[in-house]
Amino acid sequence: MQYINPELDIEQLGRSFQRDGRVLIRDFFDPAVVQALSAAVDQIDWALTYRDTKGDRVLSGEQLRALTPEQREMLVEGVNTVARNEFQFSFFTESMVAAAKRGDTDLLARFMRWMADEQFMATIRQITGITEINRVYAQATMYTRGNFLVAHDDHVDAEDRRLAYVINLTRKWRPDWGGLLHFTKADGSVTDSYFPHFNSLSLFKVPQSHFVSYVPPFANAERTAITGWLIAA
Repeated sequence: MQYINPELDIEQLGRSFQRDGRVLIRDFFDPAVVQALSAAVDQIDWALTYRDTKGDRVLSGEQLRALTPEQREMLVEGVNTVARNEFQFSFFTESMVAAAKRGDTDLLARFMRWMADEQFMATIRQITGITEINRVYAQATMYTRGNFLVAHDDHVDAEDRRLAYVINLTRKWRPDWGGLLHFTKADGSVTDSYFPHFNSLSLFKVPQSHFVSYVPPFANAERTAITGWLIAA
């Protein structure tokens, strides 16, 4: 099956990427593929990922449902306390890498294996000119009320991350609901913003400073996506 839209203008996308170090590609996938992915993420029993004073944490859906209202308030306050002075994030996640390694056969695990294969990799190499990428990390993500990701550049010493990506699966969204991908300069100025259009691929070089804006209490939907990095092993 042809997962990727065959009508994409790869040369034009490549020129945009070379100019800016990033590109937002509308209608990246075949409609049937993106509809299936969107339906699959809607069925996830999401885990919450965030940081506390000791490092990264994950709470499963079952653990979240067991929290009392008081415990939820303490969790939110702890997240915000760290965010005041340090790198912080708060959003919902499902590891597609773990599912693929377990040998799961559901759609998201199969899609993870497809991303690691030649059709996807070759297309991304064509667009970006970065031929060294040969490994992919992927997770399903959801941002809802109170979620955010503060400014960072995705660089880690342990991995040679060359590209970051976001496959947007949100059918209904508004810019005033937050959840936008913003790119920033050293002085804090926002230089570019990507709206999470359904069936779009956001693709950008690493390192590059960016953040996902806070989703306010009045947001009336969830921003879902598949996100990760393309790595040179």
